[in-house]
Amino acid sequence: MAGTPAPARAGHLPMLADPSFASLAHAIGVASLAADEEQLKHLVKLYWYTVEFGVVREGSDVKAFGAGILSSYGELQHMAAGGAEVAPLDVWQPLPKISYKDGYQKRYFALESFEAGAVELQAYCASLQAGLTDEVRAAVGLAS
Repeated sequence: MAGTPAPARAGHLPMLADPSFASLAHAIGVASLAADEEQLKHLVKLYWYTVEFGVVREGSDVKAFGAGILSSYGELQHMAAGGAEVAPLDVWQPLPKISYKDGYQKRYFALESFEAGAVELQAYCASLQAGLTDEVRAAVGLAS
């Protein structure tokens, strides 16, 4: 992937400074503590297709918000030029294997809005978090 040599600083830190974005990343991480193997694989894909390579529809435009896209000029150009399929994201449905074409994504999954996508993703994560013990919930800052 033709990205920056310092992707964590260029892509993740600025995004994680946004409370809404950070909340999504945190929710996925906490949900992973209660996930079985298949759910964990799904969470990895959700993280990949949102936090890393997330896109959102704004009218007829598709705009990037994922740190992996924003920290890679080549990936951003690939996405903006229509170099990959853009499909709607349904957090409750199985997602395909993560794959690249020539170092770039073959497919992006778009949220209809960041806010609506965040609500859906939080709901999915909450469904897994329900299985956490009170001790773990307290340790990760969730109410009992």
